[in-house]
Amino acid sequence: MLIDARHLEHLAAIIDHNTLQDAAVSLGTSQPALSRMIRKIEQRIGVSLFETGSRPLVVTEMGRRLADQGRAITAARTRAAQDIALSTQGMNGVLKIGAPPFLCERLVSDAIAAFFERRQDIEVQLVSDYFPDLERSILLNQIDVMICPIKLVVATKQDLRIEPLFRDEHVIVARKDHPLASKADITLEDLESASWIGHAQRSMLRSDMATALALIGVKNLKLGFHSESAGANFEMLRQTDFLTVLPKYALSRTQTESGLTTLPVRFAAAALTVGMMTLKQREPSVLLSTFQDHVRKFVEVSGMTRADSQVKWLGDAT
Repeated sequence: MLIDARHLEHLAAIIDHNTLQDAAVSLGTSQPALSRMIRKIEQRIGVSLFETGSRPLVVTEMGRRLADQGRAITAARTRAAQDIALSTQGMNGVLKIGAPPFLCERLVSDAIAAFFERRQDIEVQLVSDYFPDLERSILLNQIDVMICPIKLVVATKQDLRIEPLFRDEHVIVARKDHPLASKADITLEDLESASWIGHAQRSMLRSDMATALALIGVKNLKLGFHSESAGANFEMLRQTDFLTVLPKYALSRTQTESGLTTLPVRFAAAALTVGMMTLKQREPSVLLSTFQDHVRKFVEVSGMTRADSQVKWLGDAT
């Protein structure tokens, strides 16, 4: 037994407005037309949609169930119109983003969350991985965009579009009430006697930390914990007296929300440049281009390029 889908939508409107008159106004029709529609449905199915003589209208169980179907039809119709509009604008589909774990944990996930605020009809896949796997993925066209330190990239300029986003530096991170957090002058002995969180074998942070500490004279590093999980490393920092070395971008939210701080030590190593990379042979979609514009603005308003004047070089005179 077929029932006109539009009649089910009109039935839902009648129940939602609770009067034929109000429903007629919202639907752009007349009250008599809606009355005729109700009688037509009732004759077709042999069941009343409203209690006879009830004022205001009292819907029957069958009326309620058919109205639910009407609402589902309206929702599907609305979603279809939205999908068509997004497709016309080039704003539909799946966006695949790759980044190293600490960028995924903070900056990139924050940027994606802000992107979703106005675009909840898209799908985003965030791939957290290390080099060279990320670079291999983008060269094989398995991800759309990669956000990572530029110094890692070994592909030629003919392969990738490489856009610098911001400059950053490495810092020593500890919990806010760490014994060294309140110390004005951090010595090499302080750093060598502390226990440290190491980084995953495939992470560039592993070599960056060793190099940065060696350049300021730390020879004997006591490593107490290793993990490939950025979240696990943050949890260990919060719960123990461990130290670790991270890029400042990793503290974009963590420092204020999770009780972490940076020690007043600055490394002599060169600044770190984080960039956004796409495959050169592939023309970016409207969705990808819109996301790239969003990331540029997000980095700008996040103040990621600002220098921290409160950090001093180890060994500087006070």
